[in-house]
Amino acid sequence: MSPDSNRAVQRPDQRQCTIKSSPISWTHCSPASKTTQRTNTVGRRLAFHYAPQGPAMSNTQISTREELIDHVVAASNSGSAEMVLEVVQRVAPELVDRLLHAEIASPAATALGSGIGASPGAASGEIVTSAAHALQKSDEGRSVILVRPVTTPDDVLGMQASVGIVTMHGGMSSHAAVVARGWGIPAVVGSPDVEVDGSTVTIHGVEFTEGDIISIDGRAGTIYRGAINTDQQQVPPELWQLLDWADTITNGVVSIRANADTGRDAQRSLEHGAVGIGLCRTEHMFLTDDRLPIMRSFILSDDAETQEGFLNDLEQAQERDFDELLDVMGDRPVTIRLLDPPLHEFLPEADELFVSQGAGELNDEQNKLLDAVVKLREMNPMLGTRGVRLGAVRAGLYEAQVRSLCRAALNALSGGCRPKIEVMIPLINDPAEFRLAREWVRGAQAEVDPEGMLDDSLTVGAMIETPRAALLAREIAQDADFFSFGTNDLTQMTFGLSRDDVEARLLPRYRSLGLIDDNPFEVLDQVAVGTLIATAISDARNEKPSINIGVCGEHAGEPRSIAFLIGAGCTSLSCSPYRVPVTRLVAAQTVLQSGSTVVSGESFFRGASATANAQTESPPDQTTDGGVDIESITDIDVLRVLRLRGFATGDGLRQSIGVDPSQVVERLVADEQVNFIEARNMYMLAPSGRSRIDDHLAASDPITELSDAYESFLSLNTEFKQVCTDWQVRDGEPNSHDDDDYDAACIARLRDVYMRSEPVISEIATAVPRLNLYRSRLLEALTAIDDGQSQRFTGVMCESFHDVWMELHEDLIVLQKIDRVSEGSF
Repeated sequence: MSPDSNRAVQRPDQRQCTIKSSPISWTHCSPASKTTQRTNTVGRRLAFHYAPQGPAMSNTQISTREELIDHVVAASNSGSAEMVLEVVQRVAPELVDRLLHAEIASPAATALGSGIGASPGAASGEIVTSAAHALQKSDEGRSVILVRPVTTPDDVLGMQASVGIVTMHGGMSSHAAVVARGWGIPAVVGSPDVEVDGSTVTIHGVEFTEGDIISIDGRAGTIYRGAINTDQQQVPPELWQLLDWADTITNGVVSIRANADTGRDAQRSLEHGAVGIGLCRTEHMFLTDDRLPIMRSFILSDDAETQEGFLNDLEQAQERDFDELLDVMGDRPVTIRLLDPPLHEFLPEADELFVSQGAGELNDEQNKLLDAVVKLREMNPMLGTRGVRLGAVRAGLYEAQVRSLCRAALNALSGGCRPKIEVMIPLINDPAEFRLAREWVRGAQAEVDPEGMLDDSLTVGAMIETPRAALLAREIAQDADFFSFGTNDLTQMTFGLSRDDVEARLLPRYRSLGLIDDNPFEVLDQVAVGTLIATAISDARNEKPSINIGVCGEHAGEPRSIAFLIGAGCTSLSCSPYRVPVTRLVAAQTVLQSGSTVVSGESFFRGASATANAQTESPPDQTTDGGVDIESITDIDVLRVLRLRGFATGDGLRQSIGVDPSQVVERLVADEQVNFIEARNMYMLAPSGRSRIDDHLAASDPITELSDAYESFLSLNTEFKQVCTDWQVRDGEPNSHDDDDYDAACIARLRDVYMRSEPVISEIATAVPRLNLYRSRLLEALTAIDDGQSQRFTGVMCESFHDVWMELHEDLIVLQKIDRVSEGSF
């Protein structure tokens, strides 16, 4: 929850409960609908019905700030997981969006013009018509709204300096829209009411010049004359609590990342709850005042030697950017997309240069620049020399980017971090094309990292943006470590529509004629684009079950599209930072609507309790952790864990008990019932403590109610031990873990064991409630394995799945007073 909260969410009553969510039917199922099942990364089986109009929402949505506050506080106080699930299901996604952005205060003025509301929020400012003027006036402390025919990468710094953006052309996935959403800047794009002529702007027939004030509503897509009042209330802390609950529900099913290009963007992403970066657009790193001239010089250079010199300069500059990015992200995953846009986007607009040439205003250098613009000009640049094709025609370009990235990653390693770098190749069309690009990446890595220190932390994947790549997903997956769907381009190429040209003019007419229900660049088309995605995922996973598959297009932030993408098998969604909160909520609602997610009630209240403690002034002896009252922890609890584990660190005791038992441990050490082994930073039973716990257990009756469930456990235990053996040993030799498919099969078998153990442990916990904690511990270990922490499979003393399972087995043996040797459990 937000640290600046001024409203405490009260500590719930402490109890353990396991909730299996009730199925919520999906409506609007048409003949085109289909049902897909998949097993996600923690083994839950999800079944979704996909319909073009998406899932039906509750008739009693929580749709106001006040309702949200009341319901979240009530659910927190109740200690009821059922109530938490209900609140998460009922919150309207658009409410989350409204709470995070300024809105026009009511009553609003009459709109002067309109366009596509591409990035929510409201703003007032002076009109500027160039990025340079935006920077200049912003530096003077003035609020500006940048009004352009279209924006290009050359405008990025001016966009960043503006409080709002308006364009004549473009749509929801245009450059202006994507960048504005990434920075949380209100934007109205593709307005047919706007004309820009030099420093003059005409809006619905009313003429403005630079310096005149306008206002915009980026949600409604409206433009107003003059300044208007806006309403920006403080984000209620209950929103962050709600999103914490949402994360608990989606844990292990889907991860929510953000599209971020700088350290500043990355920090903003983390603040909004992203767990990693799903798209870093490296071209944005070349647009600063000190980088753009170098990039242009590289483009204009005629010989390889000169080009190499400029590449070296860019390489050094980009290393600093990657250093900053990785420093913010730490051990979290970061997907780096190599250069994607056509090179002409780094050059001035041809029309502007032609005008200046006609006026005799160009010098020799500028005339050379114009020649390059003309030479690079393409009839359809979005289908031209961009993406991986740049790497093919501009030798060394991609390699330079990879070298700078690897140096930054090695810097992070030396600083104690374990970066997770995913290098993504854009606009792949063919398996051979990807294999060539992969060779560029690995070759560049070897130049910087000859010892292979990054081999385990750097992966190479394909961005699936063309129908051909989707149809060849099986073949591409043979060499790819991951896929990420670029749904903006995939939609454009599947429909054969130029998104920047049709959103403002053609698509509204098509909607009025009933030819389409939604703008496909805003709401994912499930009929054709969705079929390509679902088919590609199925084909890729049939070829390589372990492959990670995500989405980094803006559809990953749209509610109806999110539901489809999760159901189709995507395990990560990446959107603009300011759309992350909505995606977190909708992802949780989608998982709940599957009707088969199992969530431990205590997991909801662990975070809530800790937050409440931080926000209230309860005395230390009243604090809680992990849904268990610290005051209820006894000497026997600590002694029992040490008898089960043999020895444990302070963290190990906390994991086994569910709270921090340090006060009890200190007392037991003082009483010489527990010894602290300083050299190992561990605790173990002293002779008097062992005698005490043995006497306690001898005086206890065996818990016979466990016998039926224990038989089921033993059956699973046999399978568990075999899969552990297969993970460690292959064909009589130690498993080298160099066969991803073999390891993935072992992990899949482990997931299956876990999934079938959940109802068994739930039944066991009805007799001994504290045993329910093993479920969340096993799930945490399994999730860590899926995140690449392979030591959490069978590692020792690292809270591995094997550690936790064996502790559970020993606990059950002790509770039933079973002789392990007689049982044959070794």
